[in-house]
Amino acid sequence: MFEIFRDRNRKYRFRLLGEKNAVIAVSEGYDEKARVVAAINDAREYAATSRIADKSSTPEGLVSLAS
Repeated sequence: MFEIFRDRNRKYRFRLLGEKNAVIAVSEGYDEKARVVAAINDAREYAATSRIADKSSTPEGLVSLAS
């Protein structure tokens, strides 16, 4: 679930919640609510088609896990 909230600086942000409402990700801050909604829609679209890049296992850098 995506949850929209306002931070201490009154910026709009979203957080992606997983199982048992664990926070998976938090967005950058936006001045307008419409922009944070657009960012949620972008995240949904990009996540569905994104590759996974594991940079943790090799010192040379990028290792693609999925195509």
